[in-house]
Amino acid sequence: MKILWIDDEINDLKAVIELLKIEGFDVETAENGFEGIKKVKERTYDFILLDYKMPNLDGIEVLKVINSIKPNVPVIMLTAISDKEIIEKAIGSDVYDYILKPIRIEQILAISNKIRKEEIKRKFLGIGISEIYNYINSLEDSYENWIKKAKLLFETRIKINENDREIIDLEIESQNQKFAKWLIENYPNLIKEKTFSHNLMKNLINYNNVSIFIIDAFRIDQMLLFLKEIPSSFNIEIDFYFSIIPTSTLFSRNSLFSGKLPLEIYKRHPEYLNDNLHEIELFDEFLRENKISKNYRILKINHFEDVSKINPLGKEIEINVINFIDEFLHQKADIESLRDIKSLDTILKLINVILIDSKIISVIERYLKKNYIVFITTDHGWIIGKKPIAISGGKDLSEGLRFKFGDSLRFMSKDGYLIKNLEDYGLPKISERFGIADGYGYFVFKSEEHKFKKQYENYFMHGGITIEEVICPILKIK
Repeated sequence: MKILWIDDEINDLKAVIELLKIEGFDVETAENGFEGIKKVKERTYDFILLDYKMPNLDGIEVLKVINSIKPNVPVIMLTAISDKEIIEKAIGSDVYDYILKPIRIEQILAISNKIRKEEIKRKFLGIGISEIYNYINSLEDSYENWIKKAKLLFETRIKINENDREIIDLEIESQNQKFAKWLIENYPNLIKEKTFSHNLMKNLINYNNVSIFIIDAFRIDQMLLFLKEIPSSFNIEIDFYFSIIPTSTLFSRNSLFSGKLPLEIYKRHPEYLNDNLHEIELFDEFLRENKISKNYRILKINHFEDVSKINPLGKEIEINVINFIDEFLHQKADIESLRDIKSLDTILKLINVILIDSKIISVIERYLKKNYIVFITTDHGWIIGKKPIAISGGKDLSEGLRFKFGDSLRFMSKDGYLIKNLEDYGLPKISERFGIADGYGYFVFKSEEHKFKKQYENYFMHGGITIEEVICPILKIK
């Protein structure tokens, strides 16, 4: 494969470049962006390595020019996780992938292998999308079949070229309409019979020594990307469960730790409805009520750099709650360049890079060496908001873009679902009405629809009903 490496410190990278040549790569170099752009115009490359920080013309500016000249050539940005600018600028650019410094040859080999496989699939395997559509639409609606549909849709989306994903995204959007209607109609019975947030934990802790990683906001497609990075020596089983609604951290995580639906939690602890700071109290209560006498530890990891510090303590149950992915996604609302991101794939790639570089795989290995069964799961997924749903109501309405409680709540369109029998849905009756958004919609007041459309479009959200938010992955590693 032919590579162009653009870096103002290229002389310091001679050792890595020589190793690449030994591996059979044809490597050309450029010491600045202007020289790199000239070579891209004149020659053809299989992919380009581009340093983010360069004088005169930085990596973002060079990337924009390369994309305009050769839009189909994969560009890999070289950067550091501590670089705030990469979050504020590069994430919004059309980058194929990221490599975090210091650069190792293994990182480049992994990317080149990925590019080569994608090219082979494009040329020889074909997509077979029509067959996939036919199979998905032949399945009757059920808890098990919706899991099958979700898995197949996102596996297909990950496998095909990014330029071809729009057609899959349209199918996911169409399936989301059917999914929301089915879930609302069947939810009161499903939560009694199937695995949801409130009855998952009992299954996970049914082992002598178990370590559970709960990654806040971890969707199926994130799981599929993460799996590509896990060593082949790991024995992995994949399963799924449904988050309760609303798919917000406050409700779904409290249900996960308590083993109860929100209605039951509220009856016993009405003060817990205001935050999700009571995981330990809820889990302790859950163990006592189920007569489970196991010692445990719960850690909440809010910062990227703290993941690598996790070490097994020898407790029978060790739960590590990873919050920094969710917090990073919420920055989308606060940083102007992040608000303007429209590429889902760009976000997914960066999240995966951050997660892998946090050394979480090394931490998993520590647990496996101590003979733990390791689970990786989440409390809910997320979506990017696209469409305002007009509502009206008074000051009694709760905050939230994807769901609202309030007696005065009224819908001004046919989008979303209004629930009046809250207790049948396991929800606390803190009002007579509960509204929840479906698809990629978000609630705005009719009188301020245009104002908030601009503010919340392309905004990271969860709390509503989509396949992405409700159907959660579970990885079992041993």
